[in-house]
Amino acid sequence: MKYIIFFLLPFTIFSQEITGKVYDSETTVKGIDVYNISQKTIAYTNDNGNFTISAAVGDTLSFHSTFHNPKIIKLTKDDFENTLIVELVKTINRLNEILLQNNIDPADFNEKKQEQSITETITEDSKVNPHLYGTSSEYGLDVIRLAGLVGKLIKGNKTKKKSIELMNAKSLDSLFKNDNFFNKSLLVRDLKIPESQQQLFFDYCESQKLDKELVAKENKLLLLEELVLLSEEHKKILESASKN
Repeated sequence: MKYIIFFLLPFTIFSQEITGKVYDSETTVKGIDVYNISQKTIAYTNDNGNFTISAAVGDTLSFHSTFHNPKIIKLTKDDFENTLIVELVKTINRLNEILLQNNIDPADFNEKKQEQSITETITEDSKVNPHLYGTSSEYGLDVIRLAGLVGKLIKGNKTKKKSIELMNAKSLDSLFKNDNFFNKSLLVRDLKIPESQQQLFFDYCESQKLDKELVAKENKLLLLEELVLLSEEHKKILESASKN
């Protein structure tokens, strides 16, 4: 019987789940990607910032979102005994700093993000209160205007997703060699990617399947945001790998 327990114990360890809560300096955060790098499984935080994911002692979890610096945590036995608390740092301050250093008004970026936020808010509300977004005006709201707003914004998003051509490492290398803004200085000074790691970084970016349309002039700030996030994540992964 002792031998049976001995062989069953590892299976029990690898089958357990870990629960956690993610927050930043302001509040709990929903919609965070929680990726178990060791087991290649993924979960997302709910409206209260909570998540549950299958994991084991020694697994590495990666936390990622559009507006926060990624964070990587290697799980210990203690993490399974209580709720795992994860604090993320918002990227907006660093992004604004990069924009200002390169003589770009952060307000342009924020306006674009605000439009996306409005889209998400109206779309989510329409799911909860679909009757408010019909063609009737019996509810006292300008529903035609609201529906038009949602339609216009969503249509714009769908147009971008019709035919996606992905960026590869070669095109990124070419961009940083020839573009006035995305140059070697920005790569080293702002994104903190030393020359010895640049090709590795480009390969990592390619693996993240970036839309090639981000290279267009009107999408410059969106591409910058993606690169800021990926540079932080790339750095964390290399740091984690060097410790193992």
